[in-house]
Amino acid sequence: MFYEDDNTGPAILVSFLVGSIVGAGLALLFAPQAGKKTRRQIAELADDVKDYTADYTRKLKDKIA
Repeated sequence: MFYEDDNTGPAILVSFLVGSIVGAGLALLFAPQAGKKTRRQIAELADDVKDYTADYTRKLKDKIA
């Protein structure tokens, strides 16, 4: 069944962003380029995800408090 919940918007947005990040990571892994460059790009992507997650968590805590 479908539930009407006003909090689904942020969940959908986060799901979309996580899916995009996973897709970008997979694209980097399967791209034909040097391994060193790929590892650097994956590390940068992981840092971006970590920063985004920390910011989102902080904003969510601020909303709740």
